Formats: sequence, structure tokens, C-alpha cells
Amino acid sequence: MARRRYTPWSATNGLLFGMAAGVVLALAEVVLAVASGDNPMRPVRMSAGVLLGPSAFTASVSDSTALLLGMGVHLMISAVVGLFYSVLDAFLPPDGRSRWEFQAAVGMLYGIFVWLVNFQFIGRGSYPWFLDVPQFPQIVVHAFFLGLPLASLFTAAERRRLLLDAAESTPAR
Repeated sequence: MARRRYTPWSATNGLLFGMAAGVVLALAEVVLAVASGDNPMRPVRMSAGVLLGPSAFTASVSDSTALLLGMGVHLMISAVVGLFYSVLDAFLPPDGRSRWEFQAAVGMLYGIFVWLVNFQFIGRGSYPWFLDVPQFPQIVVHAFFLGLPLASLFTAAERRRLLLDAAESTPAR
């Protein structure tokens, strides 16, 4: 009986890896906000603002509501980002998918691309509060705390797949 093959670029992996990287990014955003003297809820309210608009920054929206909506929006966007990375990963050369340094470079560039799309194109047109925070730290945070974890998860998945393939192809004694 043939076992179902595990592929690192599956939609499920993309969604789950995207959400995992999104959690890392969310924590980094809160740390960055605190380090810059801002309210730790600022990044959460920025995400909640995608649904609530500018009212997300007023006292009429409680911290718990902002946290629930902000994390929900952030995780959904992160899942989609991971799904798109899974498609990108499928097009990478097979020997590059299992190399940490190759995937790290691709992932960090992808994180910068996500920042560019979300902050400079979508944010500039629809969510101007995305531009209220310093942008260079956002580029760095997206590269190191979104793109790099995402790439690392896909690299680990590819290496697991290669090990499973090797174990299956080894004849039993």
C-alpha cells in the first residue's frame, strides 16, 4: 500500500506555517512598539483597524475587542501570506528548497515584498495608519520575523520529506 506523499508546498502547510510565522511577527511588532516607546496595543489596533477603520484607535473599542479582532485579522492575513509562499516554494529549484541559506534569502526577500504590498500599496490607499509607524524597522521586522520563520518552516518540511523519501527507498533487509 502506497503511503500518501508529504509535500512541503501543500496548502495546509502554507496556511499553518503562515499562521506560525504570523505569531512570531505579531510578538516582534509588540516588542518593537514597546521598544520605541509606543503602546503595546498599537500594532494590534492597527490590524483591528482593517475591519473597524480609524475607530479602532479610540476608547470606544476596548483592548479585548481590539485584541480579538486584530489577532484574527493578522492571523488570517498571515495564513494567506503563507499560502502564497507555498506556491512560491513549489517553484524553487528542488536542491534549493532544502538549503537553509537559500530559503532564508528567499524568505527574507518575501517578507520585504509582503511589507511593500501591505504597507506601501494597500496601506497607503486604504489604511493610512500603517504609515504612521517608522517604515525601516517594519521592513526589518517583516524580513526577519515573518519571511525568515516562514522559510525555516518550509526548509524543515522539505528536509523531513527528503528523509522520509530516503527511508522509503532503502530496501528492507
